[in-house]
Amino acid sequence: METGNLIQNLCAHRSIRKYSTIKSLLVILLLVFISISISGCVTLNDPEASQDYTSDTVGILDPETNIGQSFVSRRQNLDGITIWITVLLNQDDGTPINLSHAINVKLFHAQDETLPIYATTIVAPASGNNIPITISTPPQNNPAGQHYYLLLSADSGSIQLNGRDEDAYAEGQAYVNGIGVNADLAFRLSYDYGFSALAQDLSQYSRSAWMIFPLLVLLWLPGWLLLDFSGLRHRFDFGEEIGMAIGISLALTPILMLWTTIFNIKWSRDAVLISAGLLTAIYIGRSIFGFYTSWRKQSKYNNETRVTLPKWYRRIIGFFTTNSFLLVLIFLATLVVRLVMVRDLATPAWVDSVHHALITRLILDSGIYPSTYQPFIDITSTTYHPGFHSLAASFVWLTNLDLPQALLILGQVLNAISVFSVYLLTKTLTRSSNAALFAAVITGFLTPMPAYYTSWSRYTELTGLLILPIVLALISLWFGNTSNKKIIWIIILGAISAGGLFMVHYRVVVFMLFLVLSFLLYHSIIKNDRNAIKPFQLWIFTVIMAIASMVVVLPWVIPTITNTVLPKINPPALTTVPFFQDFSWPYLSSALGMQAMVLASLGFVWSLIKQRSLALIISVWLIILFFLANLNALKLPGAGLITNISVEIILFIPISILGGYFVDQLIFHWKIMIPQRFFTAYYALVFIFVGFISYLGAKQLVAIINPITILTRNADLPAIQWISENIPEDETIVINPFAWGYGLYAGNDGGYWIESLSERLTIPPPVLYGLGSDAKLISQQSQEITTLSIDPAAFRDYLLSSQYHYVFTGARGGVIPPAKLASSGLFTILYHQAGVWILSVKP
Repeated sequence: METGNLIQNLCAHRSIRKYSTIKSLLVILLLVFISISISGCVTLNDPEASQDYTSDTVGILDPETNIGQSFVSRRQNLDGITIWITVLLNQDDGTPINLSHAINVKLFHAQDETLPIYATTIVAPASGNNIPITISTPPQNNPAGQHYYLLLSADSGSIQLNGRDEDAYAEGQAYVNGIGVNADLAFRLSYDYGFSALAQDLSQYSRSAWMIFPLLVLLWLPGWLLLDFSGLRHRFDFGEEIGMAIGISLALTPILMLWTTIFNIKWSRDAVLISAGLLTAIYIGRSIFGFYTSWRKQSKYNNETRVTLPKWYRRIIGFFTTNSFLLVLIFLATLVVRLVMVRDLATPAWVDSVHHALITRLILDSGIYPSTYQPFIDITSTTYHPGFHSLAASFVWLTNLDLPQALLILGQVLNAISVFSVYLLTKTLTRSSNAALFAAVITGFLTPMPAYYTSWSRYTELTGLLILPIVLALISLWFGNTSNKKIIWIIILGAISAGGLFMVHYRVVVFMLFLVLSFLLYHSIIKNDRNAIKPFQLWIFTVIMAIASMVVVLPWVIPTITNTVLPKINPPALTTVPFFQDFSWPYLSSALGMQAMVLASLGFVWSLIKQRSLALIISVWLIILFFLANLNALKLPGAGLITNISVEIILFIPISILGGYFVDQLIFHWKIMIPQRFFTAYYALVFIFVGFISYLGAKQLVAIINPITILTRNADLPAIQWISENIPEDETIVINPFAWGYGLYAGNDGGYWIESLSERLTIPPPVLYGLGSDAKLISQQSQEITTLSIDPAAFRDYLLSSQYHYVFTGARGGVIPPAKLASSGLFTILYHQAGVWILSVKP
C-alpha cells in the first residue's frame, strides 16, 4: 500500500507558490541539526598512532617497577589509550599470582614533568593473556602532533605489559623506572572526532568535488543513457531510476572490457577520457533535445490553458517536494559517514584490497583483462571475477589518482550508493516509495553491513549487490505491464545486468538467481493474478533473458564453468559439520543492527498479515540460501560456494526492506488516529525522530572499522616507491606473514602492497594464491619465515637457500624483528625511516 509522499504529507493543504513546503522543510532540518549538536561526538582509532605488536614482554609492573611509554598523538583531541597486558599465573596451580590488579595511570606531556595532565586508576581482569585495556581520558584539546608520556605503576600485584622487545615505534620508546629501553609497549591511540573535525573533512571533500564528474560518467551516465534510449526511464521514480542507471552502468563496463579483450582492443587513459567526453556530449545533446521538445509542448499547452509557470521550474519545485530530495539527503549523509570512516587509512584495509589492487594494476598495465596473473599469483584468469577491477581501472584512468586512494574513494562511494540499490529493491517488492525511503535509512545508518565491508575491502561483492536488484526490477516491470512494446529492451538490459554481474561476482549471481526464482514461484504458485501475463509466459521470458545474459559473456562463462565451478563442487562431507557453523551474530547486531532486526521481524509478521508477497518472497529466498550454505551439515554435495557468513553479510538487504516496510506501515496507521490539523506536526516529529536515530547509528558506523584489519601506514608508501626505484624487478621480497585462515598466510603490514604498487613478488603473495596449485608450498614457506625470523643466522641461511635477498618490515610490523636482524651483522640496512625497514641479506 502506497502511503503518500512524506514531504507532501508534511505540508498538506498548503500552496507551493508560497514556498511553505520549503520553509517547513528547512525548519525540520534545523531541528534535526539541533538534536544532533547536543548529542556529543564519537571516538575514532588512529592506526598511524599505534604500535600493534603484542607478542613480547616489555616489563613486569609491580610495586617496585613502573613502566612508561612516550608517544605522539597525530590527531587532535586525544581521548583514549589502549594497552595490552597479561595477568601472571602460578606455575604450580595456574591461579593468578595476585588477586589485586589495580593499575595507576598518569599522563604527562613529557617524561620530566611532575604534574600529570590526567591521572586515574583502572582495575585489570583477574586473569587472561594479551588482554586489551582501554584507558579513557577526557578529550585533551591537544593540537595535532602533541607529545605525551604515559606512566603506569601498581601498588600491589604483578602484571605483564606486552609489546615489542625492540624499538619499533619511531616517535617514542618504553621506559622502565624512568630509564629508556630498546622496546615499545603495545598501544593504540584514539581521538575525539567532533564537529570541528567534521567541518575540516567537509572542507577537504569540497576541494575534491571535481571527482563528481568522473564518478557520474563511470557509475551513472551509461546506464542512464540506455534507460533513456530504451524509453523505460520514465517507468521508474527518481530513486528507482538512479538505482537502475547505476546497476546497469556497473554491469556494462565489465562486459565492454570482456569483448575488447577478446578482440585485443586495449583501453588507455586517452581512450577512456575520449569515451567519457563522447558520453557527456550525447547526454547534453539528449537533454537539449528533450528540453526543446518539452518547451514546444509546454508553449502550446500554456497558450491553451494560460499556465505561466515553466515546466522546468515546476520540476525543480517538485523535486524538493518529493521523496527524491530526501533520498539524495540520505545518500549524501551516508557518503559523508563512509568517507569519514576511512579518513585515517593510507590504503584500503585487510587482505582482499591487495589482490583487488593487483588485478587493477594488471589491467592498467595491459589495457585488457589479463590472460594470466603469473608471476604474481598462479591461478587461471577465470578463477576470480575481474569485473570490479575494470571499473577501478577506469576510475584511475579518469581521475589519475594513485591506486590506493582511487580504491578507497571508489569503494566508499559504492558503499554509500547501496542506499539506492536497497531503495530500488524495496520499491520493486512493496510498491511504496516511503517504505523504500525508510529502507535506505536503515541501510545507510542502522545495519552494520554494508558499512563493515570497509574492514574487509569487500568491493567485488558490494558491487555485485548493487547490480543484484536490476533483473528483478525489469522482470517485475514487464510482469506488471501488459504491453510488450518494450520487451526487447527489457531483455537487453536484463542480459547486460545479469551478464555484468557474472563478471563482477560469481556468488552474487547465485543470490540473484534464487531471488528471481522466489519471485517466480510466488507468482506461479501462490498468487492468483488477473494479469494478462500468465505464469508460463513469465518463466519463458525469464529463461530468454537468462540465455541472453549468458550469450553476452559467453567467452567468460564457458571456461569459468569448466575450470572453476565444476572442479570446486565438493563431495558430501564425511565428518559431522554443525549447522550454521560459521554464522556470527556480531555481524548482524553491531551498531544499531539489533534494532534493525527487531523492525524487520515486526515487518515480516505484518507483511504476512497485510502483504503476503513481501514476506513469502523473502522467506523463500533466504531459506534456499541458507540451505545451500549448510550442504555440508546435511551431508550433501556442492558445498563451498555459498557459506553461512556469505549469506549473513547480505542480510542487511532483507532486514532493510522489511524494516522500511514496517516503519512505513506504522506511520500510516498512526496517522489514521491523528486529527487532520496535526498532520504537519506529526510528520515533523517523524522527520526529527528518524534524523536523530540516523545520527545515533552514524556515530557507531563511523567507528566500526576493526583496527586489526588496517595493515598499511603512510610511512610504508614511500618505502614501496623506493623499492620500485632501487630493487631489481626479478627479486622476491620477504614480508611479515601471519596465519590468515583456511591454512593460508597473508602479509601483516604495508609490505603486502609491494606486489600491487611496485610489481615485485612477495612472500607471502596475495591470498588468492590459495586458489592455485602452489598454495601448500607458499604456506609452508610463510610458516618457516615465522619460525626462523627470530634467529638471524638461521633466517639468513634459509633466505639464501631459497634465493630470497630482501626483507621488508612495515611501520605496523610483525613477526620479523628488523632491529635484531640489523644488529646481527648478517643483514645490510638499505632503508630505515619512520619505523619501516628494508634489509638485504649478506652473502
